[in-house]
Amino acid sequence: MHGELGPVAAALGLAVGSTDAGSYAEAVNETLLQYGVATIAQATDMVKLRALARVYAWRKVVGLLTALFDFAADGGEYNRSQMIVAAEKNLARAVIDALEYDPVYRVRTTRQRMVNDPYRYVEDEDRTV
Repeated sequence: MHGELGPVAAALGLAVGSTDAGSYAEAVNETLLQYGVATIAQATDMVKLRALARVYAWRKVVGLLTALFDFAADGGEYNRSQMIVAAEKNLARAVIDALEYDPVYRVRTTRQRMVNDPYRYVEDEDRTV
């Protein structure tokens, strides 16, 4: 998680091994719950674990960034909302990457034939001009 966030983690004061608000403890718990195991040792599919961990790491960042807002002071404007926009984009990407591991997510394809399909093949003798 820390490696995924890179400099964002440092900017937000997130620390590996910390037990305070700047830790990954709850994000790790949520990752394991979504994976369906009780401990990291039970998580044997590393690709799945990493995909889910990225989602919860970025959720942690978005949660921390919601307290930041744009303001103007001393003749300058500080647009800190740009950080949350970027974090939300990273979260959306992580969610898409992890969709295949979501037990609720399903994709079903069906054949559909439009009544007035302009690409439907029509025999020459059936054509009307």
